[in-house]
Amino acid sequence: MGIGRREFLRLTALALGGLVIDPRQSVVTNQDAYVNKKLGILFYKPDPWGFMYVKDFGKLRDGQILAEGWDTAKDLIWKELGDPIVIATKYYEDLPEYNGIFSPTITLNVTPKSELEDMNIRDYDEFLGMSEYGTSRLLKNFTVVKRYEPYTISGCRFYEFDAEYLFEHIDLKKPLMAELKSIKAEHNGFYYDFNCHQSAEQNQIATIEFEEFKQSIKLI
Repeated sequence: MGIGRREFLRLTALALGGLVIDPRQSVVTNQDAYVNKKLGILFYKPDPWGFMYVKDFGKLRDGQILAEGWDTAKDLIWKELGDPIVIATKYYEDLPEYNGIFSPTITLNVTPKSELEDMNIRDYDEFLGMSEYGTSRLLKNFTVVKRYEPYTISGCRFYEFDAEYLFEHIDLKKPLMAELKSIKAEHNGFYYDFNCHQSAEQNQIATIEFEEFKQSIKLI
């Protein structure tokens, strides 16, 4: 469903704050605002987090150690899953003092439904189950700890659950427990997959930031 085009344009104008942009430019960021005119989505990242380049995120992701049996196929897995279209993270600057720190992060992956037609997915509930199962196979000690009742944002139905997993990375001296908030929606022929990561073990908690981010989402 989504909000109307006129309302989306009004909110976009407010988000960009008079920023002069090329009308052909489909993706625009302005301070905390992210606007994707092609997909019709707008949201605000937490302040003072930063947006991360996909290539830099890819380098960090490549160092993650996946669950047993999957790490050797990591390149193929990342290729199949595709890159996020946007990443917002707390420690976005490459500074020595951030080495070994788990940075709370929000990523958004968007998949056209047409790309999955050959999988013969019957409905969105089946897709949600397949997505959760795939995640549980890749992340070590993955456990869902809470499921939420479906809710609506911009008239669209959203599904959310919280999980925890063991995060291992070549740059960490030892594994640590991390938490994942998974937020998913189906809209205008696309599957939206928001993933919010934090680590209570390192006291890198972003519960409030994740909620504020969620409340800022607008879909046309």
